[in-house]
Amino acid sequence: MKKKLLILGPSPFNKDINHAGGQLTATTNLIQYIKNNRISYDIIDTFRSTFPVPSIKNKLFSSFRMYRELRTNLKNNSYNGAVVFTSYGFGFWEKLFFSLVIERHTVKTLFFIRSGHFMQHIIDKKYKVPIKKFLMNRLSYIGHQGGSWNSLYTNLGIKKEKLIKILNWIEINKHSKEFDNSTVTFLYVGWMVEKKGVRELINVVLENRTLDKFNFILIGGGTLLEELKCKVEKSPSTNICFTGWLEKNEIIPYYKKVDGFILPSYAEGFPNVILEALSYKLPVIATDVGAISESIIDGKNGFLIKAKNRQELLSSILKLGESKKLRAEFSTNSEKILIDNHSIDNNCKKIFNLFKE
Repeated sequence: MKKKLLILGPSPFNKDINHAGGQLTATTNLIQYIKNNRISYDIIDTFRSTFPVPSIKNKLFSSFRMYRELRTNLKNNSYNGAVVFTSYGFGFWEKLFFSLVIERHTVKTLFFIRSGHFMQHIIDKKYKVPIKKFLMNRLSYIGHQGGSWNSLYTNLGIKKEKLIKILNWIEINKHSKEFDNSTVTFLYVGWMVEKKGVRELINVVLENRTLDKFNFILIGGGTLLEELKCKVEKSPSTNICFTGWLEKNEIIPYYKKVDGFILPSYAEGFPNVILEALSYKLPVIATDVGAISESIIDGKNGFLIKAKNRQELLSSILKLGESKKLRAEFSTNSEKILIDNHSIDNNCKKIFNLFKE
């Protein structure tokens, strides 16, 4: 049977998934586009829980299950193309192998790495670069989210004609925004882990009394949550609030009421929380990593800062927090940039244009 697309990624129909990561959001919205346009497809569910981290035995078992399903689908169907979403580490090598299998069946494949930590792995594991270059160049297309991704792949030695820039896609719903809070409030949403830069954020707020006039809400769970809560409780500060982990619908009221969004990560692909912040017309302070610079334009809808740079973080918070006019201007620009860059139709259409017969 001829079908247009084969997808390898976390399935939105998997009821065991309890947190929406970037890959799941991508597959969910891609499938919505597919249904809206009456396109035939198959999806192989590649979800593997990372909390707790699975053993190598469990990884290999689930990998073999995916491989068997892949071989069955390729035997029983023919496809115009395939989209393979992956992260880094074991998942990268697993999905790269699957992609090579798909290509052997003469199905053009778009290999899409979504994790910013892949960039750091290129730096840390230089001895693996030649084999990555060789194998990735055997695929039809390498998808990337813009920003520093293009230069990363070019420096890695990926052929330019294989590089396809497709920005993150999201269902865009317009929301009204008024900055009428008596106290300016900033929001962080994400894992409470070292690489998200939350320790720098907390230290900046605690060490600078000039920030006492602002409120800071941090949403998310993780290994640093209890440590950071304890540190705040021992300080004289009363302007920092931790909510712990919340479901997506529970986070919406916070997006609606805050004045700005902060994401001081060390590494990202392109985080969906940035898109969520833009969809609620929020000004954003974020580190210039991954593809964030595609949609956070320094001085237009937010501020881009260097990772781990406390002085730039402090300065940006003060600039944004002390100017209602600037927040209103950035808010208007955030909505426009979101619409211009991240609509489902525009970006998903690029995928199917690759596989036209």
